[in-house]
Amino acid sequence: MIASFVQTHLDIIVFFIALLAERFFPLVSWYHPNTLLSVIFSSLGDRLYDQHNPRSYQYLSSILAFTLTTLLIVVLVMLFLEFAFYPELLNGLILYLLLNSRGQEKKSLRIARLVKKNQKAAARELLSGLVARDVSRLSAPGICKACMESLLLQSARQYFAVIFFYLVGGAIICLTYRLLTLIHQAWREKQLPDSPFLLPIAKLLFVLEWIPIRLLAITLAATNASKQSLHYIKHYGRHFYQTNTGWLLSVSAASLGVQLGGPALYKGVRFNKMRVGTERLPSADDIPILISRLNQAKAFWLLFIICIEIITFLAFA
Repeated sequence: MIASFVQTHLDIIVFFIALLAERFFPLVSWYHPNTLLSVIFSSLGDRLYDQHNPRSYQYLSSILAFTLTTLLIVVLVMLFLEFAFYPELLNGLILYLLLNSRGQEKKSLRIARLVKKNQKAAARELLSGLVARDVSRLSAPGICKACMESLLLQSARQYFAVIFFYLVGGAIICLTYRLLTLIHQAWREKQLPDSPFLLPIAKLLFVLEWIPIRLLAITLAATNASKQSLHYIKHYGRHFYQTNTGWLLSVSAASLGVQLGGPALYKGVRFNKMRVGTERLPSADDIPILISRLNQAKAFWLLFIICIEIITFLAFA
């Protein structure tokens, strides 16, 4: 009876095991496959990008680069899955490797501790590995703000969106999405946000993330019962330079009662992004609170998935 149940529901059991493994046994970044892939993608971007090339050439080279690279890796994984005796277990391993939220949380908490001890130089050094913007002149509130924004966006992309695509389309669709985010992140480290070379993959990710990021924003707003979140989405989120990001910053700023967004420097160039909220600037104490809110959203999503599975099981029992 138990063996039959496990065999029938192996996919969802493996799914929850992968989530628990990522939570309690995360891989160190030094030997994580994402680290090697990021180095490869960064080198590929360096070889292809030339700011003197026409915009149309940069669009074409970017599209061909991320399309062919992603397609090659996905095809290899699909062929490997075809010969797997238990593909569900391999799918769970893929999900485990694609999830990456625990490491970001630990680094964010460490940044908060450094800011509290007034060790801003060490906090900036740690933060520089998490964001693409210049952090050398950030004040303590600026460090906290950049850390919180990075934590929000990375959690959305490396956890919530990964789960969404895994449940909707399976491991291959999830892998495809995650590879695109890794390519985009690797290329952003050495280019300005408005670079024509980045535009095609940024537009594609915007479309792919439209639903999962809004689901996360709604979850954050609902779990904290914040009417101001809707007000912020209406007045800030819909007019932000990138509305997916605007939704997340809006609900988080409203929930925590802090100001997020604002101007940022990239490679010495100032980008005048909209400020979200009119309250106080964030402090180090707000970082663990934000992590707690994200963990509440994770718990909500997992409970929802469990309820759906129970209802499905009872309906077909």
